[in-house]
Amino acid sequence: MLRGMDLSNVNDTQLRVRIAQEEDRTYLLRLLYLTSVFGDESEALPESHIPDVQRYVGDWSPLVDGGVLAFSNFEVPAGGAWLRYFTGDEKGAAYMGPQSPDADPHDESLWATEFDPESIPELCIAVERRYAGQGLGKILLDNVVELARQQDAPAVALWVDSENPRARKLYEAAGFSDIDIPNAAPGAMIKYF
Repeated sequence: MLRGMDLSNVNDTQLRVRIAQEEDRTYLLRLLYLTSVFGDESEALPESHIPDVQRYVGDWSPLVDGGVLAFSNFEVPAGGAWLRYFTGDEKGAAYMGPQSPDADPHDESLWATEFDPESIPELCIAVERRYAGQGLGKILLDNVVELARQQDAPAVALWVDSENPRARKLYEAAGFSDIDIPNAAPGAMIKYF
């Protein structure tokens, strides 16, 4: 049982995953909200949520970035994971390159890896509370990592808050490891292919 939520009568636990499409953008906003509050809808939204809306959803492209969504056998959205390639001025929390907009993006001494940071997508992932604890996070993570691999990305990155040990454990089990990004806050993780 999830914190006071009786799931004994839940009958829509058969889940399927499909590729995210343009018409899923509104649901990605919902998932971004869940990432901002770590799934606890009683929490206040952080100030970072507003710029993240454009950064992670508004600028997302189903054709360039991509993602996957899960739905129950009753067509209830259960969660999703999506990729963002940051090639413009606005960068994500796990961007592997220069953190200052004034820095030269081609200065390899500012890169956290040997690969061009714009070739490494950052992933976002969230699971609806109703479906938490059923292994859906792992399924979504595996699917979005495979999508990045099919896109010929050399790696995939993410950022995890130190207050989210459950997510960190999932990422580590999937082969992600901590990486230090020059001049960035800690929390970035990467998985190389």
